Amino acid sequence: MFDLIRKYVDNRLKLVKIELVSVLANVTAGLVSSFMILLMITFIILMLSLSLAFWMASVFDSNTIGFLIVGGIYILTFIIYLSFSKDYIDTKVKDKIVSLAFKSDEELQDDEYVDFDDE
Repeated sequence: MFDLIRKYVDNRLKLVKIELVSVLANVTAGLVSSFMILLMITFIILMLSLSLAFWMASVFDSNTIGFLIVGGIYILTFIIYLSFSKDYIDTKVKDKIVSLAFKSDEELQDDEYVDFDDE
């Protein structure tokens, strides 16, 4: 009897470890993917910002004014972000992480269902 209980506990521990590894793998893959997308968007915005700053500099005949205008656009964007959408974006990020974490749990539950009518 005790041997069966010990085997059951060992199997449950192994299952918990496998589920934990699956959750960590999903979250890590999602974070790496998001980081790569963020990195690419950062480079795109950097190039567009430099182009806009140099174009504004040629319009106003002053590099300083061109770069200050682009900097002002970023400051204004940052203030708008903090004022209106920070909580919304935080919630979306948290929801995405939780959904990635529980995605593997749903897959495990789907795999546990066996339809014996097909046999």
